[in-house]
Amino acid sequence: MEPILVVRGLKTEFLTSRGLLRAVDEVDLEIRKGEVLGLVGESGCGKTVTALSIMHLLQHPPARIAGGEIWFRGLNLLAGSDEDIRVVPRTSGPPRFLPADDLLRKHRARMNRVRGHGISMIFQEPMSSLNPVLRVGYQVAEVLMFQRRQEICDRLLSRRDLTEADLDLFRQAVASGEASERERLVAEFCVRSGLRPEKIHALIDASGLPIDERIARVQRLAVRRRRGGGWWLRFLKRLDTMEETHFAREWERLSRLSLGQPAVDLFDPKKNPRAKGLPPLATVSPQPDALRLYFHSAVGSGGDRRKGDLLVPSEDLRARVEAHLRESASGVFGAIFGIVKSVGVTEDAIELRYQEPSTDLFRTETELWSRRLLYRFVTSIPGLRSVLTRPIEEEARRHVVELFRLVRIPEPTKVYDAYPHELSGGMQQRVMIAMALAGEPALMIADEPTTALDVTTQAQILWLLKDLRTRIDSAILYITHDLAVIAELSDRVAVMYAGKIVEDAPVADLFANPLHPYTQGLLQSIVSTEGQGLEPGAALPTIPGVVPDLLAPPSGCRFHPRCKFAFDRCRVEEPKLLAHGPNRRVACHLYPEEGASATT
Repeated sequence: MEPILVVRGLKTEFLTSRGLLRAVDEVDLEIRKGEVLGLVGESGCGKTVTALSIMHLLQHPPARIAGGEIWFRGLNLLAGSDEDIRVVPRTSGPPRFLPADDLLRKHRARMNRVRGHGISMIFQEPMSSLNPVLRVGYQVAEVLMFQRRQEICDRLLSRRDLTEADLDLFRQAVASGEASERERLVAEFCVRSGLRPEKIHALIDASGLPIDERIARVQRLAVRRRRGGGWWLRFLKRLDTMEETHFAREWERLSRLSLGQPAVDLFDPKKNPRAKGLPPLATVSPQPDALRLYFHSAVGSGGDRRKGDLLVPSEDLRARVEAHLRESASGVFGAIFGIVKSVGVTEDAIELRYQEPSTDLFRTETELWSRRLLYRFVTSIPGLRSVLTRPIEEEARRHVVELFRLVRIPEPTKVYDAYPHELSGGMQQRVMIAMALAGEPALMIADEPTTALDVTTQAQILWLLKDLRTRIDSAILYITHDLAVIAELSDRVAVMYAGKIVEDAPVADLFANPLHPYTQGLLQSIVSTEGQGLEPGAALPTIPGVVPDLLAPPSGCRFHPRCKFAFDRCRVEEPKLLAHGPNRRVACHLYPEEGASATT
């Protein structure tokens, strides 16, 4: 299955008073659709920084993504960010980071279209992640109103008349004598109908009216609500469609220009064994409409026409390149080169061609600009903004209540109006999970979501994540220290140490036969009541030493000062992350490189 997220050579730096600290160094990850990848390692290994780099949530400066690629659904999320922060060296002391505010603002605007709807994150501390002065329900509704406003407008424009089930709820509310039960029924009725609670309470309290008259008035309210504000909903729907198209086109343009290095790796037999048999790639030339490939004349290729040192492309070579793309589509390269629509041939190059852009870009961009101006003008008038946005907020509220039910929050209509401090830690974390699910993301990043919770609540949150995984079919990057959780929840495991991935394997293989000495030490540190017990007074198994200072990491393998198997080569040469058997990679000199290939 084609990966949904591919991280290649990610490097993230922080500027400190002591110099540059590289917290993430040449990290390579891939996550497939519906897969759970566990990311484990000690504190300070770079797990959270990796997640925040993917989400582009680091403070710039002092942080800076110094290199690499993050491919998500065929788009490079780092495309166009090379000049966001410029490094200026100084004669004494650490360098300076000079941010390009305009470029950073544009990149953040593009990422806002990815965060929430494409990739979401469950943060480690819900109390520090939730706004203490806003009701939790509204905080979740904000995600819907920004990321899925177009769907909300569609639902409001197609709103049906009140059903008999809706009217039964209203009758029960009128007949109920208990205030709390009446409040619950009114809240549920308003969520389903989109009507305002104060109007429904006014009709219920109108004791002089017969029940049939009250029902008739409720139905008239529903009709007026359905007809009112239709022009604004259609305007917002068109605006959101154009915004989505604008940012998608911008992402794709920038991603096309960043395909150079991936193309070199695609045709490198050392990094992609499927490239054997093709002539060696000489150079690549990314263009807005195509990626041009120039090949060397291979030794012994007497049947091929040459032009100096370069091979003159032919229809046969074009067909071989096209077949190579198809064969590589199931792996990492399929996620990167998915934007290629056809393969063509010119006088001197093979072209990987993209889909033709819209031919009426000027008219589209002009209409988008004018609609943005009108939106800003209308929403700058407080009274008008309140009237126009109320139906959207109420429809978002209805969906939030459904999300709260999905994450097993009791009394969701009551919790919607609660503040964070009024909820327990487990309830706060469920709200955070609901917020992560609000945009229906293809990938969720869970950064130690059970750290501050008691054991019983931890078990409930983990059970909830397992249940949601099967119900929403979303990929999950799960960050934790707890290997027992990884064994229960994950499909694959990536082990991280001192900013680098040292091992990547299916979860069953890693627990049955850990390869890297660091992974072995982590597993040996688990004390199981089912295995052989320790002698009374015996020390618990640990990994000696601590994670190194990343301002001055050890030479060679970063784990060698703590490794009992270290030898001279480990101290001078840094190991590469190499394939070791099917679906498995390890960065260690203990394993031969013969027949192994470097990760891409």
